[in-house]
Amino acid sequence: MIDFDARREAVLRHQLKTNPNLRALRRDRRVAFAAGVVRYFAALGILMFLLKAFLISQVGVPGYELIVSPLAAHLSPGGLMEQAVAPGPYSILIADTFSNWMEGNWTRQTGLEGIERIGPGSSNS
Repeated sequence: MIDFDARREAVLRHQLKTNPNLRALRRDRRVAFAAGVVRYFAALGILMFLLKAFLISQVGVPGYELIVSPLAAHLSPGGLMEQAVAPGPYSILIADTFSNWMEGNWTRQTGLEGIERIGPGSSNS
């Protein structure tokens, strides 16, 4: 029985190596898995960005910098993590939008002004 199972496994491995349909199926599964992982990390990054913007809208930029200063002290200056934690122009724009929504004075014009403030050709970018 052991010899039969070993031979059967060898035949199945050989079929997997030589059958183009099975190889394509395995390749598609690998690509689908990788795409799922990328989508997961992209969603996590967007969620963290929105969380940062929400915190900035609640406590302001100086308060947010005070909150993240212990973390920023351990990060390398100019590194990716330090840039991700630091408040940037886009997170401040989203924080202003959150604040306007919560205060109830959101208009389309305030959103367009924010886009013009950080858009191409602006002096603040």
